[in-house]
Parts: sequence; structure tokens; C-alpha cells
Amino acid sequence: MITTVVSSAEFTYPDRFAYPSSAPSADVFTARGTCASFQVLLRGLESPALDVSFRDLPAGVTPEIFALKSVPVEQNINIPEKDFKPHWPERAAPYRVYDCLRDFDGTVEIEGEEKQGGIYVCLHAGRDAEPGVYSFSLILNGTEIPVKLEIYAARLPEETLKIIVGYTRAPLSSPAFHGLTPGTPEYDALDRKYLAALRRMHQNMMYVGGVNAVRGDDGHWTFDFSGLVKMMETFEAAGMKYFNLPSIGGRKSWSESTILVRGMPAMSYEAYVYLAEYLPALTEVLDEHGWTERCVMGVADEPNAANATEFRALCGLVHRLAPRIRLCDAMSWGNLHGALDVWVPLNAEYDRHRDEIETFRQNGAEIWHYVCCGPREYGYINRFMDYPLLSTRYLHWGNYRYDLTGFLHWASNCYQPGQDPFLQNCPEHHNADAVCFLPAGDTHILYPGEGAPWISIRLEAERESAEEYEMLKKLAERDKPLADGICASVFRSFRDVEYDVGKFTAAKRRLLEELSKAEG
Repeated sequence: MITTVVSSAEFTYPDRFAYPSSAPSADVFTARGTCASFQVLLRGLESPALDVSFRDLPAGVTPEIFALKSVPVEQNINIPEKDFKPHWPERAAPYRVYDCLRDFDGTVEIEGEEKQGGIYVCLHAGRDAEPGVYSFSLILNGTEIPVKLEIYAARLPEETLKIIVGYTRAPLSSPAFHGLTPGTPEYDALDRKYLAALRRMHQNMMYVGGVNAVRGDDGHWTFDFSGLVKMMETFEAAGMKYFNLPSIGGRKSWSESTILVRGMPAMSYEAYVYLAEYLPALTEVLDEHGWTERCVMGVADEPNAANATEFRALCGLVHRLAPRIRLCDAMSWGNLHGALDVWVPLNAEYDRHRDEIETFRQNGAEIWHYVCCGPREYGYINRFMDYPLLSTRYLHWGNYRYDLTGFLHWASNCYQPGQDPFLQNCPEHHNADAVCFLPAGDTHILYPGEGAPWISIRLEAERESAEEYEMLKKLAERDKPLADGICASVFRSFRDVEYDVGKFTAAKRRLLEELSKAEG
């Protein structure tokens, strides 16, 4: 068996063994209260059994091991081969990538003629760990890999960035995946494991639902909010702080102006009656539980030119009926000015219309950013499997660079009908009357593992990105030009980032060095 250590900042593959960051030993570093991580690839495996141990592991450091599991990238969706550019895509499909991090059970996956497998190692440093440089060994089936771990004096700051990534419980009950019965202890326990995986990457906001509405013969409505309350209490118990309430409506078609509210045209009298009864009742429930100030609410996701006027009118009505609930929607640039309290532009749209969008902040709005199946244009970062892993890692550096206080993505485990993410990652997707194929990885950063969610290395990249955002913010409190300079050394804009892993690692190390000076 031969080994190589690879940075956790780059994707690895079961058919490749040499990488820009490859080394015979691990040289890693971390702040206190978080972890250093790296990958170890193994070739010439005769058995999946892998004995893992450490020699001279320092006090205050707790190791965590995952097995690398490859998944397919079938296509480079919307990137014609004739138009390939550096890192766009990172590899020509089809191929397999080590994106899934399987819970380690003493075995690794073995693939290909070279009999390759691998592990992902996290070394957690406690908040009170003693700063210093430690040398010890990772031992794999008797093969010793030297490890140098530097624990900086800096501590991971408290999280302030709002992060929401869509979570569905459908895989928990699906016979194709976990097959559990809702309401059983096993189902609830698995739900908590999924929520813990989201909290791992510092997600602190959840989409919520569960409102039952019934219209009586007299045209008036009664509401049962018990499902909503239970869901919010469950998420709160899991450590979530913020909530995105059920959206008011949705488009009828991408080419029509009509927005539907519970199947009724939003501009109809019937929809007005519904909203006039629903929104005050909803506000009362939120007030009762102390949630109102921690909530936002969508009106109609991703408004466009066809429905912009109706969208703005509907926002005005909702503001009139529920003035204390902040309105928040993902969107591209359009004639939507003044409609929302929290603006969530696609990062490419923010890049193209920054001056205009910043005027909303000047008038009291909050600005976030989001990615989904787009942007897919050359240069713009996203969390796709056929982009460099650093593309995912830089998402929250963008939050720091532009003082964007939140991030949204539609899917943590939203597998499409018939999709098995271990077998297919570019599925067909339907949205109103639009149909497309999604780029690899857009539907998920969690996998339906055996009795548990299995995280992805992209989820880990988002975790580290969120932590780096908080570190940059913390450093900026003391020396903003310094923090800005560290950021700009690798992240210039959403379409101009540094993909040299060595240069990125140097920027991260400098960030921790500067933060540690204040601790001293």
C-alpha cells in the first residue's frame, strides 16, 4: 500500500493519485474551536479493512475519520466541450469524484485497477487547547504518516452569518432511501442527525411549513398552526436560530404575470380575503412564541420581468397586512425596487448590478446572495462537482468581501424524482413550466447513507468558508484594511478567485496568524 496526503481544499478522484498539494506527510493548522483537515489516498489496497490509529496525539485534539466514497459526474451541463476554459469545468465528464464522506466503519471503498481508496481526517482542537506546533503520527495498516499540526491562539468567533440551505424530510420516509415511518422514534432520531449535519456547516436558518388552512362555506378561513409550531420548535432544539416562513405564493408560469396564492390569482379579491385573515393570525402565533423578529417570508420565489409588477403589488399588500414580518426572496436583477426587506440576488447578478443593489441597503434593506443551477457562466463561483472545490470554499469569502449578511441555496438533500445521488447527479428538474438538467451536485450536499446522512466534502468546504467569514469579520474589527487585503489576495470578485491551493492555504494561514496576535 502506498499513500499520499492531499489538501482538503481540492477534489480528489479514484483514478488520480498525484495532485498539486500531494505530500508524503500532513502539514496542517487550525484555530481553536474548529478543526484542521486533510485527505489521505491509498493505492494497492488488498482489502477494504483499514486499521486507523494515532501515536502521540496531543491533548485537546480529537480526531474524526470518514471514508472517501466516489460518485459520478455524468455531464458538464451547459458547458460545451468546444468552450472549455481553465477550471470551467475542472474535468471533462464522465468521471467519478470523491465527494461523499462516508461514516468510517473500519473499511474504505476500493476502486479501479489501482485498487485505490482514501480517508478524510478532521483534527478538532478544543477552544482551550494549548497553542503550539505538534508532531505526531497517523498510522494506517501499519504505515506511518507524519503529521504536523499547528494550533493557533485564535479562537473561532461566534457565528453571525445567516445561512439557509433547503432541507427536505422526503428521503427519510422514501423506500428508495431510509424508508422510515414519520412520527416514530427512529424517524425523529434520523431527522436530528440530518439537522446536526446542517449545523456542522453553520446553517442557522430553516425553511418551515405545516400551516393547515380551510375555507368555510362563507368564504372565510380558519388556520391550524400546530404543524408549523412543532417544526419550528424541532429546528430550534437542533440549534437553528432563524426561520424562512412559508412563501405567500408562486408563479403560474415563467412567461405569465400571474402569481398564485393557494391556487387563487394574487390580485383577486379571494386572495385578498385569505391574506387579510392569514397574515394577522400568523403574526399572532409568531409573537406568542417570540419568533417574529427571527423570521423572514418569501412572496414568490425568483420573480422575473413577466411578473415583476404583480410581485411588487403583492409585496405591498403583505407589508400592509403584516408590517413586522420581513420579506425575503431570491432573484435576478429586475424591476423590483423597493419591494423587499431582504434582497437575495444571484451572486452574478450582484456582481453585474452592485451599484444599484447597494442603494437598497442605503434605504434600510439587508443584502445576501445565493447560487442555484446558476450562475454557470465562466469564472463565477458555485458549488458544483465539476468546478474546483475552492469554488465552493470561496462562497462566504464573497459574503465578507461585499458585506452580504446571508447566503441561500435551495438544496441540501433535494434529490429529484427517480434520482439516486450515488448513481446520478445531473437529474432532470421541473420548476413551474420550465424543464432543465441540473449541474452535478446542485441537488445536494448530503447523501442518504446507511442509517445516517453522509456529509460531502463540499459541505466541509462550506463549513470552512463560513468559519473563514467570521474570522475575516473578527480581524476587520481590529484592522479592516488588513482583513480586506487578505481576502483580496485570493478573492477579488465572484468571478475572479485564486485556484492555486498553495496560495489559498497561505492566505488562510496569514489570517490565523493575524487573528492570533490579538489573542496574545
